[in-house]
Parts: sequence; C-alpha cells; structure tokens
Amino acid sequence: MKPSEIREMSIEEIDKKIRELRLELAKERAVLTMGASLENPMVIRNIRRDIARLLTIKKEKLREKR
Repeated sequence: MKPSEIREMSIEEIDKKIRELRLELAKERAVLTMGASLENPMVIRNIRRDIARLLTIKKEKLREKR
C-alpha cells in the first residue's frame, strides 16, 4: 500500500484497514505456529510495514487537525 493511497483515505477508513491487516497478520502467524510453511515468507513483513505506514499517516492527520 502506497503512502499516497493512504493519505487519500479518511481516518475511519485507516482504522478499518488497520483492523483488517492486524487480523490478517494474526492468521498468518497462526499458520506459522501450526508448523506449516508460508507460500511467501515476506507476507508477514509486508503486513507489518503496511500497518506501520497506516499508523504513521493516521498520526500525521490527527496532528493536522489540532
């Protein structure tokens, strides 16, 4: 997910996307703990980075409102 795409989203949409990604991350981690190998091991890293991007831009938007 690109930062420009995230900046176009509202804060509510960002919150919704964060919840979705955290759920997806939990599912991927559950697959790993069951001993299965992931098709693409970069998935977890990419999800974590997307969450970080979303949180960063959300914080920027909240600061702008002040």
